[in-house]
Amino acid sequence: MTPEDKILERLNAIEDRLADLQASKENSSMLMEQLTPIGNHAFRLIVEEMEILNGRVTLDDILDLARKGLLTVPRLTWLLDQIENATDLWHVLHPAVGQTFPHIVEKMGEWEQKGVFKKAAALKDAGGNLLDTMSPEDIAKTGEGLAFATTLLQRLADPKLQSKITAMIEMMSTIDTSNAKPAGVMSMIATLRSPEGKQALGLMMEIMKAAGKFSAEGNSSK
Repeated sequence: MTPEDKILERLNAIEDRLADLQASKENSSMLMEQLTPIGNHAFRLIVEEMEILNGRVTLDDILDLARKGLLTVPRLTWLLDQIENATDLWHVLHPAVGQTFPHIVEKMGEWEQKGVFKKAAALKDAGGNLLDTMSPEDIAKTGEGLAFATTLLQRLADPKLQSKITAMIEMMSTIDTSNAKPAGVMSMIATLRSPEGKQALGLMMEIMKAAGKFSAEGNSSK
């Protein structure tokens, strides 16, 4: 290759580079032409917003906000920890709750069909109406009566007392009033001489003893 050819080759390479630079410059110019209006508009918006904020927000406000933000970091950390714990708890409870929730909804639907909620609402209304008709003194007396009735119900839980009451009810159910006939003193004496009469007389004696005992205790308490 002659020196002239080498010179021409270098000149061609320099010309290609200059062409690339020219193309890049043209692209940059086109980009700047497109971005300049956007940048100018954005700058004007920033200036307008800063003018608005200038009358409402000061540097002290920004510093105070930053200080409060730093002071609340421990609370935010605690809150995030609690949220994480709640999430873990939900992951633990969800397999059990997720299966029982449809059953609860189904059961509540059955209660709705049976009128359980309507009955509860009616009971609440009845209780409210009852309270409206009662004075505070009546409510106090009712409370005392309920306390006394509760005491009696607790005593009825005794199996021995229950057996006695059951026996008395069965005895009363066996009495046939259609067989009752007029009787005199001699008939009564004859009846008391029988085993059943003696048993009944013994029962009456026990009742009389118990009545006398309660009467003596009542007089001593006075």
